[in-house]
Amino acid sequence: MKLSELTAYKNIVLQMHNIPDADTVSCAYVLQKYFEKHNCKAKIIYGGKIKITKPSLAIFIEALGIEVELVSEIPDVDLLITIDCQYGAGNVQKFPCKKFAVIDHHISEITENEFCEINPALGSCTTLVHSMLLKEKDSADFLKDEKISTALYYGLYTDTNGLAELRHPLDRDLSEVYFDKTLIKKLRNANLTMPELSIVSEALKIFEVVENIALFKAEPCDPNILGFSSDIAMQVESLDACIVFSNIGNGLKLSVRSCSREYMANELAAFLCEGFGSGGGNLEKAGGFLKNSEEYLISRLKEYLVAFDKIYAGQTPIDFASMKRYKKLQIPVGFAKCEDLFQDGTKITVRTMEGDLDLIAKENIYFMIGIEGEVYPILHEKFEKNYIAMEDEYRQVFEYPPTVINRLTGRKQGISRFAKICFPKDQKIIKAKQIEKLTKVFTYWDTEKYFSGKPGDFLTANETDLNDCYIVNERIFYKTYELI
Repeated sequence: MKLSELTAYKNIVLQMHNIPDADTVSCAYVLQKYFEKHNCKAKIIYGGKIKITKPSLAIFIEALGIEVELVSEIPDVDLLITIDCQYGAGNVQKFPCKKFAVIDHHISEITENEFCEINPALGSCTTLVHSMLLKEKDSADFLKDEKISTALYYGLYTDTNGLAELRHPLDRDLSEVYFDKTLIKKLRNANLTMPELSIVSEALKIFEVVENIALFKAEPCDPNILGFSSDIAMQVESLDACIVFSNIGNGLKLSVRSCSREYMANELAAFLCEGFGSGGGNLEKAGGFLKNSEEYLISRLKEYLVAFDKIYAGQTPIDFASMKRYKKLQIPVGFAKCEDLFQDGTKITVRTMEGDLDLIAKENIYFMIGIEGEVYPILHEKFEKNYIAMEDEYRQVFEYPPTVINRLTGRKQGISRFAKICFPKDQKIIKAKQIEKLTKVFTYWDTEKYFSGKPGDFLTANETDLNDCYIVNERIFYKTYELI
């Protein structure tokens, strides 16, 4: 669905979910301004019985001059758009209408509809709205408006626990837009009422420690309160990680923090919620929702602590001699020279679907682009030894374009536009075996981060440099290598 398609309807109602939060309000405001720009009348409403009272949200609405209305019915309109919720779902009042559209980032709850844009992989609905606007030809100047970019940023900020639960590259892109720092600073410090301060105090009194990870239970509260509590708990010198959780009726809301390289907060959150919800974030801060009990959470944490093998490249003894030999298939892949994108010494971040990888730009680094858009660095010497470079441009379309970011300026640079085609040489041989247990591999590219593999994935190493070991996804492995 494209936003420009909806401009054919001149009388629009933008419906937020009941008990609105900053994400749904921000989306409604941005879409209202977009439709007004295209000569459409757009009114923002929400149903239910509870008015907006949260201090920071009230300040936000007043600062941007957003007009919202709590209603029990709506007039006859051309189009009703539910935002950050789905028409007829349990968290939104259902109003009769001729035609409706849905813009949401939660798991689909509705049957097929003519106008529907749902992406549960994203951390916020503002991320979805931002990505939709980027696809519109006339939205560049619109997105430069400070109020618009600030609203988009604030929706993401609040819905991802202060940017701790960025799930997708598009979330990370939105987190870097220009915004009104003065307003956001004020909003960040207007989230805690005196009763909520009491919740934080009580949550930190009683806890359970499993090895070096602590669990704290809080009363039902705003997710930002959980994040605030976990930030405090993480200051305890004996803890490597902590989890603050709250029972919100249909499950547990989690806030996860880590200060150890052995525990990525995003991975821990995803593990705890796997099969009964979802979790994500970044290395140090993450969160999630678990549709299960407190007892299950504790047992799942204990499972996590014994679930993984750990491999430190060049340090952990590995029986490579018993592994089978594979050669890389003669299929074209892409490569780009780091020097074509950045000056030597530039601090850069490679942004991919799998996560961010921090590097220092050097002339002898190339970026490889795999068959599914996966990106990984390779030294020039190894590239020359293992690949045949061509002059043809590499033209492939992926879900998220391989991107490199200048960490100093924040400028994003697509790799694909600089990429050429290359073919593996016959002598590109690896040793590999399928792993039988969840595994964390610390590569020598980035010793502060690890790459996780699940049973069935392959532990691999270049036969000419067995210290260069890494994990390859099972699906990608079989598309890329064949047994010798």
